[in-house]
Amino acid sequence: MAGPFEEYFREYALAFDDFDHERVASHYHCPCVMVDAGSASSLETELAIVNNMRAVLRHNREQGYCRGEVSDIRVEFLAESLAIARVHWQIFDREGGLLWDFSNTYNLADYGAGWKILVSTTHASAP
Repeated sequence: MAGPFEEYFREYALAFDDFDHERVASHYHCPCVMVDAGSASSLETELAIVNNMRAVLRHNREQGYCRGEVSDIRVEFLAESLAIARVHWQIFDREGGLLWDFSNTYNLADYGAGWKILVSTTHASAP
């Protein structure tokens, strides 16, 4: 059951599509952790999160990113205010071709300010 997360990740994708690093960053709890197959980094301040998202969006633009879509979302609630969401993304370039096809797992919490990403783990098949 995706519950509130379908809209949450739709808005998250639109923030990427608009190359709006502050809007993307607003989906993250401070502090948060980013994990991929080669590294893990802890972003301890809101400025660090915004700067990280600015760099991610710059990279995406350089690679030809145009639009992201959620093709599947699976959510497990751990408690009323804690959840894990596995999201399958399809990313398209300016010509409509498939640029990336990958999954991410997000640990999310709602501590009173709405759902925020605590940990973002990019799966090994991601760009």
